[in-house]
Amino acid sequence: MPRHLGYQRRDAAKLEARRIAAVARLRRGESTSAIARSLGVCIQSVQRWDRCYRLHGAEGLRRLPKCGSRPKLVREKLIRLPGLLAQGPLAFGFDTPVWTSERIAGVIWSRFRVRYSCDHVKRLLPSLGWRWHEHTWLPSRQKNFR
Repeated sequence: MPRHLGYQRRDAAKLEARRIAAVARLRRGESTSAIARSLGVCIQSVQRWDRCYRLHGAEGLRRLPKCGSRPKLVREKLIRLPGLLAQGPLAFGFDTPVWTSERIAGVIWSRFRVRYSCDHVKRLLPSLGWRWHEHTWLPSRQKNFR
């Protein structure tokens, strides 16, 4: 079983350095199983890195740019959103104390000038720690350990 080596998820620079180091060790004559065991990866990964190195050279081990489009709302502004929503809908002029996806999309537009659909708000809020409960969005419940 591979062991966790403290890499953050998608830490591209460290993962690239790990691939380069593994291929350098292969070139010095170490076995793929010893390298895989010490790095906490499977043997097939070390073999795949070696094959990429043989086919494309050092460029084959480089990290690839992230695919997909850039997010509309930058991370700094996205982090501010739960704090705004914690003020409650009444603070934004709504009649009832219920957060709906439509209302949240409106708040995002009025504060950040970024237009999101209600469906995208439904995908966005769980990643910010909010949960859906009976037709309204609520902040995630704190665990009550006794």
